[in-house]
Amino acid sequence: MKHGAKPSRHVVRIGLAVALATAWCGAALAQPPATAPIAVQGSGPYYRLTLPLGIHAHAAYGDLRDLRVRNAAGNAVPYAWLRNEAAEPRLASREVPIFALPASVAGSADASEDAALSFKVRPDGSLALARKPARNQGETAQWLIDASQLKGSLLQARFEMAAEARGLFAFRLEASDDLRNWRPIGGEEQLVRLAHGGQTIERLAVDLDNVQARFLRLRWSDPKNSAPLTRVAIDSVQEVEPVAPLEWSGALRPERCGADHCDYPLPRGVPVESLRIDLADVNTLAQVGISGLLAAVPSVAAEPPRVPRNPLYALRHQQRRPASSSSGMPGEVPLLDTVVYRLAQAGGEARSPLLALDGTSYSYLRLRTSGPVSLLGATPPTISVGATPRTLVFLAQGAAPFSLTWSTAPEKNAVQGGAPGAALALATLVPGYNPNKPVAADPATVALPPPPVAAVDAVVAATAQLPVPTQPDPSRKWWLWGALGVGFLLLAGMAWSLFASLRKDRAPAN
Repeated sequence: MKHGAKPSRHVVRIGLAVALATAWCGAALAQPPATAPIAVQGSGPYYRLTLPLGIHAHAAYGDLRDLRVRNAAGNAVPYAWLRNEAAEPRLASREVPIFALPASVAGSADASEDAALSFKVRPDGSLALARKPARNQGETAQWLIDASQLKGSLLQARFEMAAEARGLFAFRLEASDDLRNWRPIGGEEQLVRLAHGGQTIERLAVDLDNVQARFLRLRWSDPKNSAPLTRVAIDSVQEVEPVAPLEWSGALRPERCGADHCDYPLPRGVPVESLRIDLADVNTLAQVGISGLLAAVPSVAAEPPRVPRNPLYALRHQQRRPASSSSGMPGEVPLLDTVVYRLAQAGGEARSPLLALDGTSYSYLRLRTSGPVSLLGATPPTISVGATPRTLVFLAQGAAPFSLTWSTAPEKNAVQGGAPGAALALATLVPGYNPNKPVAADPATVALPPPPVAAVDAVVAATAQLPVPTQPDPSRKWWLWGALGVGFLLLAGMAWSLFASLRKDRAPAN
């Protein structure tokens, strides 16, 4: 019995050693979830939280499937993505009245008082002339645009000017609801109609950034170089849920270029809705096709398509069917064909306008030229992408403060919804939810920690990460393999020591 007891103790020691080594290696491999505090306003019980695009630089998954909202006790509280089930937006296009205005008496283009005195408001809210504001086009320093009969947000203005007009016409747009108090819309814009290299270049549409206003005012930067406008049409959209403004990335450089194309890595999981192409060389013009590259690795769990992808893209490219980011099939998805340019003109540089994309999450954008890629200049252009941040609604269940948590590294065999606290359907979260009515929720904000990478733009911290395929950081991978190796060596050493002790104990018995 004495000799039989020793092996039992050794077996216990071996089991204990295995358990300790396994636990130690598991602790070394474990990635604790990251967290960020949420600040709420109002009494709730529902809160609306718009996530900064920088969340994609932190999270392990582009679709944010592992995102959780937690209360003070650390328990997950119910939440839902806001616009997945909202009613389809209603688009409208309408020609609107325009009125030519002269410069002010002082000689500037600031004629707010003149504009207010020149018109009267009809019962339906539209404008009627009280007196003629400008005698001829030569006196027109600005134009008043009556958008009072439009509903919802203003997407874009489409201008028409006299057929013989040629040149670059710079201007600024302002918005007002009372003809006296004006606020700017974006920066300086351009109407362009040029002939270059046998091609006619036109840029007669301007984004209005979803502004809501009854009146617009166009002020020429140089009244002596103004375009003779003939008509203006405005595209508008009525949306059930409010739309967060676009956030922009920093300059993205191509990861690789071929004979006739360049590929640009995109922030992981970001639904790209707008594109800016910045050519490096002046007097460059090229015809390009723009396409999105889907990930070669299919998504683990596809989420419902976002609503809407981008109304501007639907308006400008109605002949194209939007691609589904949830298809999981690798390939190239054609998006649009356009002319990109950067040309020196007497009134300044003419540059390509912003381009509307479909709002799908792609891994790369490809710029393909109709000829050698050198048509884009000696140095490949940089691009910037704009996207609408995602918004969620959560129920304030439990005590404040609340926090946002997510994984910093992907988990093997993870299944969306398997862990408590995964996103719900809005109809489940909000009893009696009506997709044609906005969700009643108070505002909330989140303060993200500093981005995990250094060379990243402050607006979108994810731009420096390559999205396809999703891989852990190499230094972390080698560190983890090292931890595993040390653990197994420790286990082997302990096992060898125990078996050697067993042999010594059996030798005297023999």
